[in-house]
Amino acid sequence: MNTAPAGWQHGSPLVEPKGRRPDSVMSVAQGEMEPVRNSRQRAILSALQESRQVDVNTLAERFGVSGMTIRRDLAELDQAGLLDRVHGGAVPRRAPAYGARSSTMMSEKSKIARAVADLVKPGASVGIDTGTTCTAVAAELADRDDLTVITNSLHAAFELRDTRSRVLVLGGLMTPELSLVASTAAQERPQIHLDLMILGCGGLSVDRGITYFDPAEVEVRRTLLDLADRVVVAADHTKFDRKKAMALGDLSIVDVLVTDQMPPPELRSALAEVVVAP
Repeated sequence: MNTAPAGWQHGSPLVEPKGRRPDSVMSVAQGEMEPVRNSRQRAILSALQESRQVDVNTLAERFGVSGMTIRRDLAELDQAGLLDRVHGGAVPRRAPAYGARSSTMMSEKSKIARAVADLVKPGASVGIDTGTTCTAVAAELADRDDLTVITNSLHAAFELRDTRSRVLVLGGLMTPELSLVASTAAQERPQIHLDLMILGCGGLSVDRGITYFDPAEVEVRRTLLDLADRVVVAADHTKFDRKKAMALGDLSIVDVLVTDQMPPPELRSALAEVVVAP
């Protein structure tokens, strides 16, 4: 674990209230004049988030540039890990296999999960995201009998199979991640209030916010976020300053980050609160 900065006590959160953040996401963005190429590449990622596939000819016409320029953009985004190039265009980059991810950073994820579980108050209604760290959180909550849990993750639901808490599993199409997703039109808004939404992530960065691999899963997360009073992100330090193709939103939607190491200063300043799991 990294040494905490001055003023931070072991076992206590470093709190930077939202109303007094000197380096918010908005102020950082306003202070920068980015090249046109970067703006175009962000627009390409946004188009990919909406359609799940983009093609070179359509993008070239949209931006008024050559196909060669678009292919160069796609190559750079592929190299950055933000998409996968295919013949004639690009598709979202898929997450590494769940089994491979679940066997990495196991000790860190376990500590993070216990710290997140400590934030769940008695009688709370809790949303649990997909992903290996959130599955670990579900396992920590399995012995509780006072909660209402909503999730679209079959992995998380399986961990809660013996709980005496109420568990609501969202329906939809099953992905290779064993998450359940549906189109915006098909997914009914759950009639439930969430005291706490627990999110995993593919990456956390100041300029892109919270990012993921799969656009369909992002839509489910947006639905659940609208129902939640408080948002906790559970993520180990390998997610810091990483960027995936699909953006959920900027860092202002995060109330608490629970992690295993203190984030870099700029990222920490853009977050409301950071808890480092002991």
